[in-house]
Amino acid sequence: MNGGRYRPKESWGDYQESLSEWTDRAARQSLIPRIWAKDASLWTGDPEGQREVRARLGWLTAPGQSRELAGDIQSVVSEVRKAGFSHVVLLGMGGSSLAPAVFQSIFGRAEGYPELIVLDSTDPLQVKDTEQRAEIEKTLFIVSSKSGGTIELLSFFKYFYDKVRSRKGDEAGSHFIAITDPGTPLETLAKTHRFRKVFLAPADVGGRFSALTYFGLLPAGLIGVDLDKVLEAAGDMAGAVSPSVAVRENAALSLGIGMAVLAEEGRDKLTLLTSPSLESFADWAEQLVAESSGKEGAGIVPVVREPIGPVESYGHDRFFVALLSDGEKTAEDTALEKKLAELAEAGHPVLRYRLREKWDLGAEFFRWEMATAVACALLKINAFDQPDVQSAKERTKALLGASAAGREIPVKISERDLGTFWENAEEGDYAAILAFLPDRPALRKALTDLQREIRDRRKMAVTVGLGPRYLHSTGQLHKGGPNKGVFLLVTTEHAEDLPVPGEPYGFARLELAQAMGEMEALEEKGRWVFHYRLKEASGQELDRLAGDVRVALG
Repeated sequence: MNGGRYRPKESWGDYQESLSEWTDRAARQSLIPRIWAKDASLWTGDPEGQREVRARLGWLTAPGQSRELAGDIQSVVSEVRKAGFSHVVLLGMGGSSLAPAVFQSIFGRAEGYPELIVLDSTDPLQVKDTEQRAEIEKTLFIVSSKSGGTIELLSFFKYFYDKVRSRKGDEAGSHFIAITDPGTPLETLAKTHRFRKVFLAPADVGGRFSALTYFGLLPAGLIGVDLDKVLEAAGDMAGAVSPSVAVRENAALSLGIGMAVLAEEGRDKLTLLTSPSLESFADWAEQLVAESSGKEGAGIVPVVREPIGPVESYGHDRFFVALLSDGEKTAEDTALEKKLAELAEAGHPVLRYRLREKWDLGAEFFRWEMATAVACALLKINAFDQPDVQSAKERTKALLGASAAGREIPVKISERDLGTFWENAEEGDYAAILAFLPDRPALRKALTDLQREIRDRRKMAVTVGLGPRYLHSTGQLHKGGPNKGVFLLVTTEHAEDLPVPGEPYGFARLELAQAMGEMEALEEKGRWVFHYRLKEASGQELDRLAGDVRVALG
């Protein structure tokens, strides 16, 4: 298949020769055929690591295999519509939550289908916001997790199952569906509580590569997305990146090679700029790239949802990739096109991709999976493990255990001042705002404004991660990637906790344990962390933070 339809508009500037050389090298080394042959040695020389890689390459055949399973999904979709559910609430974290959020954001719900709400935060205000948006008696809950045993997932389930059982009694299980791997604790829990349905996903597909499996497709089908068209586009992209396509026509190779080569050249801040309607895709791509590449002191830093700034506000560590929608001719889209031209003219490498129609989302999922696999192979990074994610989880568990024994969770306050904190940042570093706050529009805007101000004042890339969801995404990069980050950890006091049924903790205590566990994990890795404690989750308090940062920056 000719990959020309999916080829980007490329502006490599001074890096054109390097990209050409690396493309020729990829051809000589049979990089693409070896990926399709599942040659694990591309990513690691460690025998144990190679066994893990071989057990995680099922995403390569997911488009075709999922088309065979689409009938199972459609059967449940019909059943759910007939039952009269008005909302579907997906309970999950990381790979199980980001792709469904993309489908909801880009497609919305079709006429006559329920609305999808994704809960991937233990913040008690976020949990309450979710509960208030959905009428419990008419809500279907999808409990979604590959491992099926994370503390966030079980806490979500216990909270909402208790709510449903208080209204539906023994019929509560009919309001729940599980998506998980075979043999997990979630599969057992689902059978014990008589869930409506259990979908067992292929075990050989890792969470962040699972968008085109049950994890992404079932939630999409429930809101009326035409899965056949999505999977057809994904299949077309699989053909466009197959060994049968000439190397220079391969629709994912330039992106993958660009990520690797430019990271080696110091342009390791992969900045994703999108049409307004496609912002959620950047969140999904952020996890894919960060968690796949950020380990063993190396990695690529994705920067997403960053407001567009003047050309002079960007350093020489940037690589810009744009995802544009042909269906949009908004003022924002026009401004973005102009900015991309200015960035290319200034010598920054820029790639532009276009979605001709919404169904091409399936193609983009597969393109980015292949490109990430290519980049990690060239950098000799195992794209399919996440060794540093567990460290924060273990600290959270320890802090909660101490709390259950009657001891308060210690809130560690930074001894240094904010001015000293920023002085530690060097050229080529990035700042990460790690905000354990509810995802509310006013709060997100305040964080985005702070992101812009730091970027413009320090000429450095700034990322924003909402905790604890980012722990399952960029958290791996922060701890395992290059020591180039300064981390502004933001937490808030809560007037009251939200109890988790059957547990000695509530969501506020769980969130605090996750934040303090993350701070410990970052500091153990030698990262520069400053903890800023808010009195409440409000715009006024974030204005106070912004003011203090402004003074510190000078």
